[in-house]
Amino acid sequence: MKRLLTLLCLCIGCLHLAAGVLPRSEYPRPQFVRNDWVNLNGEWSYEFDFGKSGTHRNLQNSNCLKDRIQVPFCPESKLSGVEYTDFINCMWYQRMIDIPENWTGKNIYLHFGAVDYYAEIYLDGNFVQRHYGGSSSFSVDITRQVKAGMRHNLVVRVTDDLRSGKQTGGKQSPTFYSNGCLYTRVTGIWQTVWMEAVDRKDLKSAVLRPDIDQEQLFVSPEFFQESDNEIEVILKEGEKTIASRKASCVNGTMLVLPVRKMKLWSPENPFLYDIVYRIKDKQGNLLDEVTSYVGMRKIHTADGKFYLNNQPYFLRLVLDQGYYPDGIWTAPSDEALRKDIQLGKDAGFNGARLHQKVFEERYHYWADKLGYLTWSESASWAMNHDDELAARNFIAEWTEVVIRDRNHPSIVTVG
Repeated sequence: MKRLLTLLCLCIGCLHLAAGVLPRSEYPRPQFVRNDWVNLNGEWSYEFDFGKSGTHRNLQNSNCLKDRIQVPFCPESKLSGVEYTDFINCMWYQRMIDIPENWTGKNIYLHFGAVDYYAEIYLDGNFVQRHYGGSSSFSVDITRQVKAGMRHNLVVRVTDDLRSGKQTGGKQSPTFYSNGCLYTRVTGIWQTVWMEAVDRKDLKSAVLRPDIDQEQLFVSPEFFQESDNEIEVILKEGEKTIASRKASCVNGTMLVLPVRKMKLWSPENPFLYDIVYRIKDKQGNLLDEVTSYVGMRKIHTADGKFYLNNQPYFLRLVLDQGYYPDGIWTAPSDEALRKDIQLGKDAGFNGARLHQKVFEERYHYWADKLGYLTWSESASWAMNHDDELAARNFIAEWTEVVIRDRNHPSIVTVG
């Protein structure tokens, strides 16, 4: 019966793909949005490699592995179509990627929301990059390995050793069965995989620092490469422009935008200002445009009290473990993330401690939008904290997570 149900799920998954339904099709980086991108979720081929012999068997050159899996769901999950729940120390993923013709002359980045734990990336059989960290997002510059208008073979090798004590694991069980508050493991790709093309002088990131006491917003942009182009930062309330500032595209620049009669962000009134970043050359030609948002809020502690926007604020937090019966660490849909937060609010909570798991960016987006305070937390369980390599692995991964999520107004504590 179980095998029949599994086959039925796989058939349904195939029908969804045929109908053009892509799992987790929403834009994965909602605080830094570009319109030109390609979602790589959906059906990939895969192969378990328990003997870790895949490299010797030349799997990095394979254009079709043995079995099929639905990305971004881990192989332990029902939604992956695999549902293999024993330990997986090594596995391989493969799919073909088509580079859009209009990406000629652009720098092309391959983004991974998260891969647990160690990933090696190959293109057309050639090693490109490696990444350590089961919960942090990372990007791979594949400009030199691909060509616009061409198809290329993407292969990802993953290794995972939860019981080593040297990697983050959170509440993943170190024994075969779930027990206590330890649950089914997560291996490999468990967040969206996607591509985008940018100019080498485009905007790479921006740090936002609201100052509600002085009614201003500090914006510090970072560029892939400094240039004599000009960046304009526009702050909007709906269709109305509240403030704008321009500066040369030089790293370290600080733009200060005055925000009179500032509307503050809180769980009771989660107001978000829109932001538009535009880069233009000296002739005024638009080279890059990124949209974002910001919530104006201040947090601090004094005399043993938590303050939000200079007022004492009582935290009524639920413990959110971020597990799903069908997707494990991966929510089955964007709506499921929103619903989790709405259920918490409807039950009278104003936030959540995100326990022993790094939540995906789309969760933080909904927390920002709906008004939900969060204590962000690393999946640090399973690590031997007295081990030097484990400590180094933790610091590197957690640094990537903090940098990724630093602009979300809903996050008030990290640790």
